[in-house]
Amino acid sequence: MNLIQYLKQPFPKAESKWKIIIFISLFVAIFLILLQPFGINLYESNKKILVLAGYGLVTFIVLVINLFIIERIFHKFFEEKNWTIWKDFVWLVWVIFTIGLGNALYTFFIFKNQELNFQILIVFQLVTFIVSIFPITILIITKQNYLLKKNLGSASDFNKIIEQGKLSASHTQMIHFFADNEKDFIDFNMDDFFFIESSGNYIEIYYLKENKVFRKTFRSTLKRALEFFKTTPEIIQCHRAFIVNSSKINNAKGNSQGLILHLENCEFEVPVSRNYVDMVRNQIN
Repeated sequence: MNLIQYLKQPFPKAESKWKIIIFISLFVAIFLILLQPFGINLYESNKKILVLAGYGLVTFIVLVINLFIIERIFHKFFEEKNWTIWKDFVWLVWVIFTIGLGNALYTFFIFKNQELNFQILIVFQLVTFIVSIFPITILIITKQNYLLKKNLGSASDFNKIIEQGKLSASHTQMIHFFADNEKDFIDFNMDDFFFIESSGNYIEIYYLKENKVFRKTFRSTLKRALEFFKTTPEIIQCHRAFIVNSSKINNAKGNSQGLILHLENCEFEVPVSRNYVDMVRNQIN
């Protein structure tokens, strides 16, 4: 595998964002207060600890803006199903850059006798980048290798369970699905149903019709869609944005994000996120 192929591999998005934000912000503040690197030890003030803690607050604010506001505005770009190692690396470099910029502006605000110029900005970027880039790179590589190995093993176990415990479809059961407006609807046989994907306030239903896979879009939520499958145990939620007909699963493969399900007579793949692997396995088993 060459470098380009490696960087294009799927990579999981961070799940516990608040934990990450709080941990990093506290680390920055404690690191500066205790070690006082980069000549900080020469700074004398009765508010020194408060000033240094302010860098942790700046980090907190910058991370909240990036991980919540920006990711929500550009949510399509940040969808986990399209997230790769290179995207995660580039995104982290951007986050490091904005933290460095925030630190420079904070320093200028606190020490008003300091001139804010291009050279000062470059210095702050270099310091922030040097401190952050190596541990972040190691973290990405270690996390990707660990999750890939774990999920490849899970996929192997999952395939054995599918062969032994896959539920049969409720062939004679018809599903009558209505959109939020109670006007748009679709009827389909359970044996023709593949999966549902959710995106915002809309869902897409994938089903078989005339030996072709069709996709129907409705204004609804995944939670509401599940209400229509209460009497069909083969229907499983496998991701925060997917429910799947387990009787259609042929096999699974693993990547660092979780599992990917391959369905019979369907070219589309369905993801199983890490949080749902055990749940799906137990439900099938």
